[in-house]
Amino acid sequence: MPPARLDPDFLASRLLGAWTDHPAFAPALGIGVLVLLPVVVLAIERIRRAGRDAPIPSKTRHPVDNPPEGIVALPFEPAESNPASPRHARYLGPFRDADRTPDRPGMPWRRTPCPPLRGRVVLVSLFLGADGRGWGDDEVARHLASLERAARWMEEEAGRYGVEVGVGVADVYFAVDGETSEEVDIQVAQSGGEVGLFEADMGVRAITLMSRAAASLGFRDAVDFVQEVAARLPGATVAWLLHLRLAGRSYAVPLDRTDLEGVSLAFCHARQANFTEPLIRPPVPRAAVLAHEVLHLFGAQDKYGWPLSHFRPGAVTDRDVMRLESERLPDLRVDPLTAMEVGWLG
Repeated sequence: MPPARLDPDFLASRLLGAWTDHPAFAPALGIGVLVLLPVVVLAIERIRRAGRDAPIPSKTRHPVDNPPEGIVALPFEPAESNPASPRHARYLGPFRDADRTPDRPGMPWRRTPCPPLRGRVVLVSLFLGADGRGWGDDEVARHLASLERAARWMEEEAGRYGVEVGVGVADVYFAVDGETSEEVDIQVAQSGGEVGLFEADMGVRAITLMSRAAASLGFRDAVDFVQEVAARLPGATVAWLLHLRLAGRSYAVPLDRTDLEGVSLAFCHARQANFTEPLIRPPVPRAAVLAHEVLHLFGAQDKYGWPLSHFRPGAVTDRDVMRLESERLPDLRVDPLTAMEVGWLG
């Protein structure tokens, strides 16, 4: 997800603070900046050129009417119905070795390309509390309802390109009361076409949180967790969403960039903020952000921060969901370049 706009004075003060707080390292820091700056500029230019020159297939299929996949049964017991949304239930656990499904799907031993967004897809949610406070039943219900809207929107967008896709939401979800949030390091990095301050090692942090949650539910680790759920949804591609009850910047860990082979997820904070911080106001689900992060798991790339002239004419507009210039899902769509990235064109 694109970062909230940073105040230039704030950015300058953070960089100046890093310089003055550690004066002994100032000469080395200055040399490092001078050495790395040309490399960063060259990398950005290469990305710009790749986006501008990327061919977009012009041949599309006739539109299809994808029926809604809706709520998908995920057989996990014991589970307790959510009083705010009786169609959904929380897995109570704990998971035991005797519950393990035989002949589970294997996991890759290296990073693999993202799967195309085709066929049957099931969205599975893990709600992770923070600072000793878990998600309320009504909060979970609102987020799952928003996720259902995002799923239906993706089905309709695929239909515009003549691609048969069914995106459903698992009826069983997982929830864990969170631990005390940890401090994180800040670094200068690029996201989309923007360079700014971001939290370091975000992918590692997401996988770590998922692994801890899996262990608390009785699974051996995140890999065991993912394998077991996949085994109970045969014939479907499973897309994971980790909903963290903190404010922060949402992002995705796709299969081609994960630090734990075979485990990918969309890491969605309860509210948008530049950096992780306590949640002061109630969580607000945003279907557009959920759709944006899920599409990352199928190969879609960020397109915010670049001027539209950076892309081939007609490939990307200001309505593309990967630009997120609006958080109203009806205002957004999947433009041809993003459609190509998720396997709907070409």
